[in-house]
Order: sequence, then structure tokens, then C-alpha cells
Amino acid sequence: MAKQPEKKDGSKKNGSYGAQDITVLEGLEAVRKRPGMYVGSTGQRGLHHLIYEVMDNSVDEALAGEATEVEIAIHPDNSVTVTDNGRGIPVDVMAKEKKPAAEVVLTVLHAGGKFGDGGGYKVSGGLHGVGVSVVNALSEWLHLTVWRDGHEHAQSYERGVPMAPLEKGAKTDRRGTSITFLPDLEIFETIDYDRATLEQRFREMAFLTKGLRIGFRDERGAERFETSFQYDGGIVDFVKYLHSQGTRTPLHQKVVYLEESSEIGEVEVALQWNDSYQEALLSFANNINTHEGGTHLSGFRSALTRTINAYARQVGELKEKDPNLQGEDVREGLTAIISVKIADPQFEGQTKTKLGNPPVEGFVQAAVNKGLAEFLEENPAEARQAIRKSVDAARARDAARKARDLTRRKSALENSTLPGKLADCSVRDPALAEIFIVEGDSAGGSAKQGRDRNTQAILPLRGKIINVEKNRIDKVLSNKEIQALITAIGTGIREEFDITNARYHKVIVMTDADVDGAHIRTLVLTFLYREMPELIDAGYVYIAKPPLYKIKSGKQDVYIEKESELEEVLLRDKLEKLGVTNREGAKFSLTHARWQKYGRLLKQYEGWAAALRADWGHDPISFLEESSLLDEGATDPEAVIALLKADDHEGEAYETSLVEENDTEVVAMVIERKTGTAKTYRLARALFETPEYTGFVKIHKELQELAGAPPFHVTLGKKDNDALSFEELRIRVLEICRDGVPLQRFKGLGEMNADQLFDTTMDPENRTLQQVTIDDASVADQIFSMLMGDSVEPRREFIENHAREVTNLDV
Repeated sequence: MAKQPEKKDGSKKNGSYGAQDITVLEGLEAVRKRPGMYVGSTGQRGLHHLIYEVMDNSVDEALAGEATEVEIAIHPDNSVTVTDNGRGIPVDVMAKEKKPAAEVVLTVLHAGGKFGDGGGYKVSGGLHGVGVSVVNALSEWLHLTVWRDGHEHAQSYERGVPMAPLEKGAKTDRRGTSITFLPDLEIFETIDYDRATLEQRFREMAFLTKGLRIGFRDERGAERFETSFQYDGGIVDFVKYLHSQGTRTPLHQKVVYLEESSEIGEVEVALQWNDSYQEALLSFANNINTHEGGTHLSGFRSALTRTINAYARQVGELKEKDPNLQGEDVREGLTAIISVKIADPQFEGQTKTKLGNPPVEGFVQAAVNKGLAEFLEENPAEARQAIRKSVDAARARDAARKARDLTRRKSALENSTLPGKLADCSVRDPALAEIFIVEGDSAGGSAKQGRDRNTQAILPLRGKIINVEKNRIDKVLSNKEIQALITAIGTGIREEFDITNARYHKVIVMTDADVDGAHIRTLVLTFLYREMPELIDAGYVYIAKPPLYKIKSGKQDVYIEKESELEEVLLRDKLEKLGVTNREGAKFSLTHARWQKYGRLLKQYEGWAAALRADWGHDPISFLEESSLLDEGATDPEAVIALLKADDHEGEAYETSLVEENDTEVVAMVIERKTGTAKTYRLARALFETPEYTGFVKIHKELQELAGAPPFHVTLGKKDNDALSFEELRIRVLEICRDGVPLQRFKGLGEMNADQLFDTTMDPENRTLQQVTIDDASVADQIFSMLMGDSVEPRREFIENHAREVTNLDV
């Protein structure tokens, strides 16, 4: 062993590892230090997980038979409220902790009513007891309201710390729990929720909990959104819904449904075959989507294959000498939901993606053997349709196997097992190797020249590969580009797939940022999702993110991948040179720390302003922003009227006065001091009584404490601009910093030479890769089927509904 180098004092350089080096993170501090361990990521995925954690507790109340409704609302500032009509979190003081149980649940990891034998839950998804306390720790603030034991109880927290003791309030007959929280932008990259993702999750939970009504309201933006989900048919309705999207046609009218219960738990299965070539198996344990499967899914698969084979031989669809159908044959075109509810599920990790209870496999297997056999006997016509589709799939599989064997023989004769156009890397450790799947020979040539030959392989694709969503496996495998992909990656597909044979641990799809590039990327991802899903589950699949902009900074070209980065680059050297003067004539500097905090508050401010404009119109809200009413914090009609009557507006850019008041509205006049221009505004009294207005006033006050009151005057060198409100201040700052900066919208790979391509998109030190994940298997299955399948109408409807959301569209 080599001798350790020593410091001048004689101590070992790296040998002082002792008790003094151990750090203990107390309470929720560990959650804020390592948030990804608890919610999966600090991106949008982890953001959504916050809602899921709170909602799971409400759904557990429904599973216990104690709640019938759950309401979720996203407010204009991206705060979220989850309310149920369950029993309410207990509020009595715990003897050991000497604190109310509700406070313990919200501040202590692994505290809850889902442990032990005497708890309040027979079946539950939130078993680890860390959910709500994690949400509390990762929120800028959280408000708890509990209706229980005849009273309302309330408590507020900031970043997991109670602001005051739990307060017992007014008497009430109501019961339940309401939690409102604002995710912390110090933790999360964004606090902008994706409504479609949440809507799908809430619909899923309603399918899995018969009779539970889940309401969802999104108050953000100009167009309010409100819906609710309730399905008395449970998972049978789930299968019908998946087939009702117009992308697949069922082969038989009746949905197969079976259920069974034992001392192990309960199982429900609903299934139906359709005319597609893909399977859609969705498994759940205690309403948690186990997208990695587990023992319940294994039990279902083995029972399905065994029962179908037995029936096929019984009715003569399989002769004595015919080989058995394989699992992939009987699952072709199958949509199935497998849902188990058990008292003590063993999940892998807090995000609960795989069920591990061994007894569940045999329990589900026996239930499916019995229930499916009975259905096939009682419905012979529908049974034969499923059997014949499985037999056709087996024939196609055999044809595909022969095609693979022929390809292998050709490769052996040519003394090469890898596609000729693959420029492989020299390293042989798959963990260090990565392959770029590149669009076209031109980009492929640049990538080959610019790559690191030691660790980076390049596989150029010619044209658009075959759409695997529309074609059976035998035709798919006859495509040369598909053959090259399978051979280069090395894992095989379907029953031959073996993740240990992967030749690269990063499979990176790199295409141009135009329509053709997006199409090719989608075709490749469709193939990987349908034929190598385990590659995605393992975290091996990535999308290269070429830059969006090229900006000149001195003599250097700077490439920018995100809009947020563009703002950072524009402000980097100019922010502290800006001069900003507020209404009082006071100058203040926009340091980077001040701008960061300002930006966080402004996102909330813009959310409340947009919500108010949606309900009350543009002009009244602009008037409020530009007058002094918000400065004074007036939050009811009488206070607003009193301020207008006071006529005390010295130092403002505008003079405001009361013209008229009645039972429904307040009429105010504004005169711009500089020009003498006058305008009359009508303000509904009801506006000042809304929670949106209260939130608006609160954020306005915080911004005013940070930057003073508008209007603002912004200067940079000889350039200047005016901002009449807080919203305009951000816009004017960016405009003045952007003025005169050479900025080019950058379209993709074809505009870069080899060095530029490596530096911006391939260099591990500088590049940005987007990892491909499957957050929700049912959503992924629907999207691929809709966008890449045969049915045109669902695709057209999707494009029409979402066209407005697209940015940087290349037409």
C-alpha cells in the first residue's frame, strides 16, 4: 500500500475521519438537504409528488370508508389546497411528544396513523409516514385546518417550522382536513404544475376508489378550469375509458372483471383485448401506481398465459403438436388493470414503484386462473376472438424469430456483428460508454468528427424509421434501421431482452430542433418504449438538448439551452449597473440576490393578477396596480372607499379620487399628473372580498418592502425606460439589458460544425441531457397510441387542443 502523504504538522492528509466528521441532520433538515431522496427530484416530477403525498392521505381516508370527497385546487400563486371530508388528523396531545398529534404528523418523519395493529387504517398507500411532513419541509409555507371533535383547529408553518401552537377555533359540525402549501422555490427548479399530468393522476385515483368524488380546480391564468371524477364502475370503467379515447377498438364488447379476497388481501382485475399490437398492463397496490410491476403483476401474467393456453387446447385452436402460446402472444392488444389492496405492502423506496410481497403472487395467480377460466367458459364467442388474436401474434413472433436468425447468419458470414455505419467507441465498460442516435449522415458526420472516440459511439439513421405502433413485430424487424438499432444497443428485444447485455449505459437520441427532427426522435422513442421499456426503466435513455440561442458576449459565442439561462446571461454583467428609482425617488440596486427573491415573488404576483383579470377585467386590475390602494393594504370595499375619500396621494404619478359609490360598485377617477389625462374606472365591491385580491395585496406588500412602490424609472448607461407597475419592472429590466445584444435563434445540429456540436451538445462537461422516464404508464401508453397509431381523429383533436401551448414551433 502506498504511503499516505502527510501535512506539515505530521498528520495524515486524508486520515482524520472520526466522530467529529459525522454530521447529524435533525428533524426535517434532512429533507431540505436531500429533497430528491423523498420526492424523486426537484423538477416538475418532484413538484407533482408533493400533491400526491397529501392527496394519498385523503384517499386513504376513503379506503377506510371515512371520506367520500377530496377537493384539490391550484391557486393563482401556485399554492395548492387539498381538502377531504374524512375524520380529520387527530389534534389531541400525544403523551410522549407533549404536542398535538397533527403537529407531530407534520413535523416528524415516520409519524402517522398507518403503523402497528391498532391504527386507523386497514389499507393505506402512505405507509412510510414521511409524506405530509416532507411536503411541509419543502414548502415556503403551509397552512393546516382540521375540523374534528366539534371544533376547527388551525396551524401555520414556514419551511417545516410551526409559527404558533395549534389553535382551537370556532365550533363546527364539519369534519375533515385541509392543507394549503406553497412549494419552496429555494428547493424546486419550478413551481409551475402541469395540469394535464395532475388531471390524469386524479382520474386514475377515482377509477381505483369506487364512489370517491375527486374535484379539481385550476385557478391559474385567464381561463379557469374545473372538473371532477367519480366512477361507480371502478376499474371496469378504467378499461372502458382507455379504449374510449379512439385509438384502439375492443375485439369483444364485455370487459372481463374478476375479484377475490382472502387473508392476504383483495384483488381486482379488469381486462379487454383490442385490435392493436401493443399491451397496456397497469398495476396498482393500495392505489399506488406500481409502474415497475411486482409480485401482483407476475402472478397475473403467469395465470393469463396458463389459462389461455389451456382453453385454446380445450376448444381446438391449438392442436396437440402446436407449441404453447407465449406470454407476449396472449398479451398482444390486451388492456388490463390489476389492483391489489393489502394490509402490509412492501414497496421499493418512498416513491413506491414495485411491490415485493411474495404471497401476493400466488394469491393473484389463483384468482386469475379461476376467474378468467369461468369467463372464457361462459363467453365462448368473445373467448375465441382473444384466442385467435393470440395465435396470430404467435405466428408473427415465429416469423420475426426467423428474420432475426437470418440476420444473425448474414452477420456471421460477413464476420461482423455490428452495423457497418456504427462508429463505435473504444472503451469496453458499458457504464462508461454512450451511443448517440443521430439523424442523417450529415449530422452523423459532424458527430463522428467531434466526438470523444474513447467513450462516444455514433449511429446515424437514414430517414424515418418504421412506426412500430402501426406494425406487427415481424414487419418491424425487417426494417434495416431497426435492425441496426437493436444490434448496436445489444440487449435484444421482447423475450430475448437482457439488460446486462447493454453495450452502452447512455442511449442518447440527438436530432435537429425542427419538425423532421422531432418526428424522428418520436419514432425512435416509440420503438424503445414499445420494444425495450426496461432500457427506459433502467435510466439508460436520454434526449440531447441542443442550444436554443447563440449570443455574442465580447468575442465569444455563448450557446443557451433554456429561456431562464437567456435571462441570466443578459443580466450577468449588467444587473448591478442598472439604476432603478422608485416612486419616492429613492434609488436601489438590483443585486443578483435581490433579483432572485424579486423573481420568486413576482411569479406569485403575476399569478394573482392574471386570476383577477380573468374575473374582473384588465382595466380595474391595472388601476389597482398603478394607484396607491394596494400600498395601503385595503382588503375590503369600505377601506378602499375611505382611501379614495382621503385624497392623500402626494408623490404619486397618478391622482385618484372617488366619483361614486353604491351597493354594487365603486367608481374612481385617475388623473395622470404628468399629462393631465383622466380616466374613470368601475370597481365591483365583490372584487375586494375575494381571496385572490387578498393574496394580491399580500404579495404587493412584500414586493414593496423589497423595491419600494411603482412607478419605476430604469437606466443603464444612456438607455432608460419607465415601469408603471411591478409586472412592468421585470419586462423593462430585461428589455433594456437585451437592447443591442446580438441574439440568434438557433435551430439545431445542421448549423454547427464538429467542434461546436461537441462543445454545446456532446461534451459531458457542458451539455444538457434530458433523461427519459415513465412517470405514468397509462398516460404514456395513451399518448404513444394516440400520436403514433392509425386513428386520425384523436390525433387531430389533440393537436387542436394543445397547439396554443407550443413554443418555438417550426413550420
